[in-house]
Amino acid sequence: MLIANRYRDTVIEAVHRALLAAPVERLVAHPRLPLVAGVDATRPAVYVWDLHLRPVGTISADADSYGNLPPWERYEQVPELAWHPHEPMLLVTAGGVLWRWTPDGVTTWPTEYGSLAFSPDGGTVWASPASVGGEDAWLASDVVEHDASVVGGGPRWDTGVAEHPAGGLVLTLASDQGATLVLFARSEDRRMRIRSRALVLDADGYETPVWSPDGRRFAVRGNAYVQSLEVYSFPALERQVALTLREPAPASTPDWTEFALDWLRNDIAFGHDPDVLWMGTPEGALLALDLAAGTATTHPVGGAGVTALARMASGQLVVADRDGGLVLLSVPGAPVTPDADGVAGFLAGTEPIDATGYLWDELERTDGVRTWRDDDLARVVEANDDDPTWLRLQAAINQVRSDRTDQP
Repeated sequence: MLIANRYRDTVIEAVHRALLAAPVERLVAHPRLPLVAGVDATRPAVYVWDLHLRPVGTISADADSYGNLPPWERYEQVPELAWHPHEPMLLVTAGGVLWRWTPDGVTTWPTEYGSLAFSPDGGTVWASPASVGGEDAWLASDVVEHDASVVGGGPRWDTGVAEHPAGGLVLTLASDQGATLVLFARSEDRRMRIRSRALVLDADGYETPVWSPDGRRFAVRGNAYVQSLEVYSFPALERQVALTLREPAPASTPDWTEFALDWLRNDIAFGHDPDVLWMGTPEGALLALDLAAGTATTHPVGGAGVTALARMASGQLVVADRDGGLVLLSVPGAPVTPDADGVAGFLAGTEPIDATGYLWDELERTDGVRTWRDDDLARVVEANDDDPTWLRLQAAINQVRSDRTDQP
């Protein structure tokens, strides 16, 4: 049976264009206001534009170039961004400094935080890792006032916070080299309160997931070892798409650096249509992935590779390319109503947990295909080559323990 490709003859319109002095490697749009921030790909600087792509703010523009820094040193210097959910306020953390940008100017504080996010009401900031705990600080987080004073503690998280379009729930990541947990939480008493069901991703190195506008699915790009794209339904957490876009990275440092920068992973976004995920490519195109029909359509947007992609609050897409181009695109679709029933159903089927430390054993876990409850994983002693790394490792550990128990 042939399935019609809704986007084959669709024209995506360039509404505004700008040419930057340097390309940007990440775009983060304000969730409600016509503002977007971009991270300079050549230095730890951040720029802010309005909906017409006119510059309205700059943070750390005089920062030194990354030059030929080794990959992980460069990674540690790349700024992390967080928009206030309602106001024109942007937090940026990089290199031991916390910046707060508003249209009135920039304020700075010293900080050791690597990740920041506003609570859904904007009243407080969630910051990771915790400011106390020494070597174990990564196992917790802080609740912070707008003046950077710590007012409480929270659970472990490390990669972005994405609020469900209907509100009432956020998701975030807790990453380990062997596996990454996609955690779901509510904001309670100013802190993040983790729910008892989580999704397990293979390995680490994922970007903050993006919700579809109706909140019925989310997509995530990763990881540290392969170029992957995965899409999961919500609230069922069933895997709908699992693609390997490029084979594992080279082992040598120069080749790895070129590999990592050739196809940056901040390149997916939903527009108005909840069934269509847009993805940038190194060839300078956008792919319209129709998740309902199982089709993909290529839309050229320029001659240079796409380095970043984001959805504006208007539903339009903003695209950055390797030549410093920035373009605002109008794509098909009309606004949809977020699925509040999905959030209510997820909350009804889960419980809040006092999540501190490693988290793993306190959660019901699914990989989008299978689910493990209580001590199910403690009984796994066999795994296939195509099973995720963390499951194969768990099976090997359990087998060794079983062999020791069986010995006289």
